[in-house]
Amino acid sequence: MGGLWEFPGGAVEAGESPPDALRRELLEELGVDIVVEAPITFAFHRDQQRDVVLLFYGARITRGEPAGRQGQEVGWFAPTELPNLATPPADAQLIARLAKQQA
Repeated sequence: MGGLWEFPGGAVEAGESPPDALRRELLEELGVDIVVEAPITFAFHRDQQRDVVLLFYGARITRGEPAGRQGQEVGWFAPTELPNLATPPADAQLIARLAKQQA
């Protein structure tokens, strides 16, 4: 979703688990190795093209420094700053939850 701030991640490929997909995507997108931790929540989003289930996991960087490897900006934000960012509609529930926990 060009021009919006998104949590990193992407589609699960055939034969891949969601945690494996997250590890692969963060390596491809940000150049970092991670340990995937417990699931946080999920979100369902429907647009004109498809239905999408988003799985949100905690993760810890074990190697590397995040950098946009595909031309995207990278930023670190406090949870209370997230509601002020332009983000995809599917992220709204998680953003509200994170901001409320930190308020």
